[in-house]
Amino acid sequence: MSDAWPDFSLVVCTYDRPDHLALTLRSCLTQANRRDLTIELVVVDNHPSGSGQAVCESLSAETGRPIRYVTDLTRNMSVLRNRGFAEAQGRWLAFIDDDEVADPDWTDAMAAAFEASGADIVVGPRLARFETGAPPAYDPTGAQFTRDLHLPDLAEIVLTDPDGRPRYGLGTGNSAFDMARCFVPGRPPMREAFGDAGGEDAELFVRLYREGKRIVWANGARVTETVSAHRTLPAYRFIRTRRETQHYVAISLDQSPNPRLTWTVMLAKGLLQVAFGFALSVLTWEFGSERRTKGRMLIAHGLGKISWMKAVGYISEPSM
Repeated sequence: MSDAWPDFSLVVCTYDRPDHLALTLRSCLTQANRRDLTIELVVVDNHPSGSGQAVCESLSAETGRPIRYVTDLTRNMSVLRNRGFAEAQGRWLAFIDDDEVADPDWTDAMAAAFEASGADIVVGPRLARFETGAPPAYDPTGAQFTRDLHLPDLAEIVLTDPDGRPRYGLGTGNSAFDMARCFVPGRPPMREAFGDAGGEDAELFVRLYREGKRIVWANGARVTETVSAHRTLPAYRFIRTRRETQHYVAISLDQSPNPRLTWTVMLAKGLLQVAFGFALSVLTWEFGSERRTKGRMLIAHGLGKISWMKAVGYISEPSM
């Protein structure tokens, strides 16, 4: 790469959340940057209103820092992420979601992790700030809403079991890639077949890991996600869990040496989870409860395995 190209490209995919987007971009524009990195910002707006454009223009005028703003209205997350990859010019590319705020030393911690470990991909923790002021009663620690692998700093992430099934469902938010070492120029990194129904980022991580790419945990590279009130509702959590389980099955089957056996095992496990979850829900009077969700969560996991071919796809979100 030319020396004139930036060290870091920070990419934000956004959809009609201008207030949150402003906080995200401001956190990127106010990085401590003690390592004197050259940083570019790219915003990919997926909403027809183009609500992110005014945010980008205002912050760019205020700070004197350019923000590259592009639009793509395709309803496919792989296409949007790929647009971000294509727009980025940096040695490293980090995605941050439009409801996340980066710590002031986020880019420094990411760069330090790359340099200290020689890794191809760096992943950091995602903390949670609840719009309601506190985690929901069924998850008093908020563990379901955070990403913490509980690994030492710079530990290598073992992403799959020996049989190839994913151990973690990693997402691109607060993850950074060495562009030259991870991707072939001109070839879109993400597969559109997964972006249509979701799971595109988890599939990308597993595929890169299977190709031999090294992924490390950067404990100090933290972002905080604002968790909207509707996302803590049990009904939302159940459908999201079912969708994530469908992604897990699809990714497991995608490169399984014996897809028929893998699917048989998944189906049996799913049926057991539905049966046990239903029995637990009945015995504990859980149905309708806002405080207990264990049994119904098991049902959601089971239904995801059984119905993986009927993808949940996009989950309707209220306008921000």
